[in-house]
Amino acid sequence: MQNKLLVFKHFILAFFFCVTAGPYVVVENYGNWKTLSVASKTAYITGLWDGYIAFFGKELGEKYSDNCSNIRITRVSDLVVMVDSLYEQEKNRSFSPAILLREKGLQNLCGN
Repeated sequence: MQNKLLVFKHFILAFFFCVTAGPYVVVENYGNWKTLSVASKTAYITGLWDGYIAFFGKELGEKYSDNCSNIRITRVSDLVVMVDSLYEQEKNRSFSPAILLREKGLQNLCGN
């Protein structure tokens, strides 16, 4: 009985270490962004875009519907290029890609 309890305790401890040791990426500014591969940038922007649609879909639709009615974004690579181009400006390098995409990226796309 004691062996089973000991094994169970070790299993729980190992499980918590394995769960918290998983890879994750925090992109806070240009310094973090430039170290990512193209595939990682694409995956990161896809997650941001999906999150914005899920959490801010109605708000974004109301804000940009008039100016963006003719524009269709068909590729995530277009969004990655847009964030890269925004980071070319020194003033944008302190912002995260999330802020650039939501605040400045949509404004660039929609002509605001």
